[in-house]
Amino acid sequence: MGAGGGGGGFGNTMGGRTQLSTGTKASAIKLTSSLPENTQKPVKDFFKGGSNKYNNFNVEKLDNGNTLAKMEKPGNVPGSKAIYYKEINPEGKTIKVYKETYAPDGSLIHTKEK
Repeated sequence: MGAGGGGGGFGNTMGGRTQLSTGTKASAIKLTSSLPENTQKPVKDFFKGGSNKYNNFNVEKLDNGNTLAKMEKPGNVPGSKAIYYKEINPEGKTIKVYKETYAPDGSLIHTKEK
């Protein structure tokens, strides 16, 4: 299963506990100060990298101790979307960054490592 539950190629990301969830980039950046100190900057930088078209910003603590940040970008085709993920270990090091692209029917088109 993928991080978004859609069946992507990056397993072991299910079962997280939500630490931050908001709909706008500005509020997501502001809320990063509530995260553990080592993960604040990597998550903030990740969110800053998205345009104002992104929404559904979310940060989860994973069962393996890592933090998973994600943000969604609506696609140009109505109903399609891309979800961007960044996994960070407890020391603040980026483990992986990837994107899942979904068709309007909700099916996973592909997963791409960034």
